[in-house]
Amino acid sequence: MTLPQSLINPPDKIIYQVGLNILKYRQIEGVAKNLVVFSDYTFGSSSSPNKESRLWPIISNVNTTKMTMGGLTSLLGDVQIMDEDEDIEDSNEIKISIKMSHRVINRHKIEALFKKVVAARNELIHHFDCFLNPSHQNEESNSKVLERLQSEYEDAEYLLAQLQQELSFKLDFIMESLKFHSEAMTINQLADIFDNAYQECKRNDGWAAWQQVISYVYKTSDSKASIEKLKEKTSRKQTKSALQLYFPNWQFIDEPTKNGARVLVKIDNTAVNLVNNFPKIIISD
Repeated sequence: MTLPQSLINPPDKIIYQVGLNILKYRQIEGVAKNLVVFSDYTFGSSSSPNKESRLWPIISNVNTTKMTMGGLTSLLGDVQIMDEDEDIEDSNEIKISIKMSHRVINRHKIEALFKKVVAARNELIHHFDCFLNPSHQNEESNSKVLERLQSEYEDAEYLLAQLQQELSFKLDFIMESLKFHSEAMTINQLADIFDNAYQECKRNDGWAAWQQVISYVYKTSDSKASIEKLKEKTSRKQTKSALQLYFPNWQFIDEPTKNGARVLVKIDNTAVNLVNNFPKIIISD
């Protein structure tokens, strides 16, 4: 990096560089804490037959509030596996815990660099006077001190970029997994709602008037907003055609009437399609 041209005296350059390094170390600490949080976390969902499903907030399984840089180094090295545990507490609640390895960064390489950066950071924090007054406790010249600080800054800058890239991947993964689970919850809930409506409206021959079914659904549940979102997502104007993409075993026929025809339906939820797939996970060495 290039220092401002207004800095002429070597001590001023050193002071300026010290400030840059400390700022970079604080940025690393913040990103590293978030990376640990989003590598080992739990989220869940709850639903009820007549109310819209909801996702619970993401809860970290690790408390990083009082964690030091050294502690973060160990934790980042420990996150080596990808594991997903699903805990179904009852029929309406699902809790999922994810412990996720690193996708972008080389764990062993970054762990070694992290330790190097932490050592440089500790040296700067605990022996601050040696950098401001290099002749006070050692024989290094101002230029040597500045060169050392700039080298340590470059290490920290590279480490920060790697951690930020990894964090970006983790956040993208979380967003995709939340989309997947949100869609799955919505579809499962709609399957139950439409099956209940179908059972109430079906005739002895197993067919039910589609208009009666959809009216029953809207009357007895809050699912209209969810259905409209599915129609928008699938670019389908008709509710029937949008739902058929998710429930391929539903059968529809036209039945002649005195004034034309009406649509009949047989609800069969034994097959379900999801537009979103659970995000793919690639584990680095």
